[in-house]
Amino acid sequence: MHIRNYLATSLLVLLLASPYPAGAFEAAGWKQQGPEVHAEHFLNLLVEWRVDDAFISLLGSERADTVIELKQDLEGEYGKSGKPLGYERLLKQRVGSSLIRLRYLLLFPKMPKVFDLYYYNPDGQGWELRTFTYGRDIKSAFKE
Repeated sequence: MHIRNYLATSLLVLLLASPYPAGAFEAAGWKQQGPEVHAEHFLNLLVEWRVDDAFISLLGSERADTVIELKQDLEGEYGKSGKPLGYERLLKQRVGSSLIRLRYLLLFPKMPKVFDLYYYNPDGQGWELRTFTYGRDIKSAFKE
């Protein structure tokens, strides 16, 4: 019984840890499934410490100075307190039917980081990430 559970768990871990190309994720249809799928894929990649893949998944192949700074900040946090342990969704807030804000905590061993991701779907054709923010101040997790 223990061996079967171990094998099933190992298979699940291998499936979850397998490389997930950004193009394949796009083809998975997250724009129709909802922004949570997109945001949580990004956060799962951060937890796996696949930072480059995470930002390609989140923003496509576009690179901006702020993304580079965020990546360096996350890598600095990794150096200080270790790899992220996971994440938690704190908030899902809708404004009408076309705008959603998702707030997550990325759980580092010493201190969480707060992410707000804003998605827009004006015509019902699929969600688009419009912007995201990253906060070092954990008090922001309590603000609406």
